[in-house]
Amino acid sequence: MSRFALPAVLLGAFILSSSAIFVRLSEVGPIATGMYRMLLALPIFWIWLIVDDHRADSRNTRNGLPKSGRDIMLVVLAGLFYAADLAVWHISVNLTTVANSTALGNTAPVFVAIASFVLFNERMTRLFVAGLILAMTGTGVLVARSFSISLDNVLGDALGLLTGVFYAGYILTVARIRKRVSTPAVLAISGLVCGGVLGLTAFIIDEQFIPITLLGWAWLFGLAYLCQLGGQTLIIAALPYLPTSFGAVALLIQPIGTAIIGWLVLSEAITTDKAIGIAAILGGIWLARKGTWSADAKK
Repeated sequence: MSRFALPAVLLGAFILSSSAIFVRLSEVGPIATGMYRMLLALPIFWIWLIVDDHRADSRNTRNGLPKSGRDIMLVVLAGLFYAADLAVWHISVNLTTVANSTALGNTAPVFVAIASFVLFNERMTRLFVAGLILAMTGTGVLVARSFSISLDNVLGDALGLLTGVFYAGYILTVARIRKRVSTPAVLAISGLVCGGVLGLTAFIIDEQFIPITLLGWAWLFGLAYLCQLGGQTLIIAALPYLPTSFGAVALLIQPIGTAIIGWLVLSEAITTDKAIGIAAILGGIWLARKGTWSADAKK
């Protein structure tokens, strides 16, 4: 799996870039949309977990479930981080521009890199830092044309930045728990926690809970099966095989996916500045990977 880890993360992040479209088209409230994203995919994850029972290389219980109280707590924590990430981001999208929310939400790699260094003593080479800066700059260039600064957007922008913090917490938690707990176990348990928290929150604040049309249900199933079952599964499966900081940088492929989907679906042109931003992100990911190899070679 290790040699396919980077392509899996890149593909998973690219698939996740379509999630904003489903959120915008959803006929239910933003937090309820996140609930459906998690809960509609859960039956598949639990079936997968039962099938995974027969894997001979399971290092935990027979079902690949967490075997210690600490591991259970970490899987639950991952679900809580993801619930906070989805809820805050969905609200942010409705309080500021999509460009602002996307750009600020993609600050997660910075928080992951800082936390990895401070909490886990994960070393970063100068080449890796240069790649991170280049990729973040490319993200900024990619959304700069639509980015706006306004007092009316302050709350939405703050929530967008908080999204990056929560997603960083999710990535850091999952990257460590996946070394001891199987992919379907993490997705099934954290998904149940996340979906439950989002559902309760949506009920308390009295959001629109039921789609009005069959097409509304189709958008929710598309979000659950394409983004959660497809994109998120690829990322969770690959994270243990990549240094955490680099895995977070690789996730910056998402803004590129958003730009490409906008071009294909919404006929939004890939302008010169967008092309420069895309090139910078790709170059930054490449530099960060080279920097990570250099760090690995010194161990």
